[in-house]
Amino acid sequence: MARYFITFDNGMKAPVVATKVEQNVDGSEYRFLDENGRIVAYVPVINVLSVILAEEPMAVTD
Repeated sequence: MARYFITFDNGMKAPVVATKVEQNVDGSEYRFLDENGRIVAYVPVINVLSVILAEEPMAVTD
């Protein structure tokens, strides 16, 4: 899973750990998903200044 940092319009920052992030159909919220496609966080778009991928998941090698 990757680590994302969300910056809000009030200056607060929040980390979210998820496999990917996408917007819902009407574009009103970000949905952060785990490796099984389950939603781990909802974030209203109106309050967000940025979503930054801070740390990519590490590859598993044999």
